[in-house]
Amino acid sequence: MSPNRIARLTEQQRICLRHVFAHKTSKEIAPLLGIEPGSVDQHIKTAMRTLGVGDRRSAARLLAEHEGLAAAPPPPPAAPVQPLVYQSPDVATRLDPAMMGPPIESGPQRHFGLPGDTMREEQAGFSFVRPGGAPTLPLPIGNNRPSDLNWVLRLVWIVAIAIGVAVAFGGLVSGVEALVRLTRH
Repeated sequence: MSPNRIARLTEQQRICLRHVFAHKTSKEIAPLLGIEPGSVDQHIKTAMRTLGVGDRRSAARLLAEHEGLAAAPPPPPAAPVQPLVYQSPDVATRLDPAMMGPPIESGPQRHFGLPGDTMREEQAGFSFVRPGGAPTLPLPIGNNRPSDLNWVLRLVWIVAIAIGVAVAFGGLVSGVEALVRLTRH
């Protein structure tokens, strides 16, 4: 990489790339700089064109290598962050950006319609297992979302709800019929 290309970066572009190297999104960077997320994206895209790379992580890595991996970290957020009172042991610790490898794939994301098929660079894969085998309700209660159900569970819930509606309707019809008989006698 030519130092001439890195020298052409503006200070705003450098700041944005340092934050990208720290694995921050444009929405996280924007309030720190007092600009809109779209402006952050424009700074990063211009820096990517200047450096001749195809994705933001590669541009950030080039700048970090040029400045040395021991470059000063980006400035802390303006507003103090409230520390966690309790952190669940299930929450993974944040990885050091220097330990992260290059992105697996860049370019347009392909979506196949199934959850978990594709991930952006900023996302991490995980699976969630319910403790004790508790059933997942198709209602937005607590941390549950209807989109958490796979197609088999959705089909089971559709059949269960259809049977429940049929039984309830049968009970209603039987009740009305019993009332009609009582009023005739």
